[in-house]
Amino acid sequence: MATHTYALDTSASPEAVWHIWSQPQTWSEWNPDVEFVKLDGPFAVGTTGTMRTKRGGSHTIRFEDITEGRSFQLEPTALPGAKFHFRCEIAPSGGGSRISQSLTMRGPLAGIFSGMMGAKIAASFEPILKGLETKAEATPA
Repeated sequence: MATHTYALDTSASPEAVWHIWSQPQTWSEWNPDVEFVKLDGPFAVGTTGTMRTKRGGSHTIRFEDITEGRSFQLEPTALPGAKFHFRCEIAPSGGGSRISQSLTMRGPLAGIFSGMMGAKIAASFEPILKGLETKAEATPA
């Protein structure tokens, strides 16, 4: 099991970042890969929904392991033989935040898929986090 991560520092407060990240229905406003997110309930552990991306079509998603104001995990439908776990985290850093997104793959074929595409997927986190950073820095505290 390998984890692939991208992180950056922003002047935005953890609260400003969380306010934006915890509203999946608005992700298309700043995430260059998301067309829309529709949830079947509130942003909470166990809530499912649909996310349509510009790269991979529509995916069923499920939210896991939410720590209010700090982190959440998103599990989309992925490839047969592997489950993808996307972890999104915010940590106070200096006068702002360090935001990160990581991908961990689990399952019998996770090692193969991780080696084939893990680093490429993690590289795609840079424009996503830069979009989040831009939106959060422009949001009044």
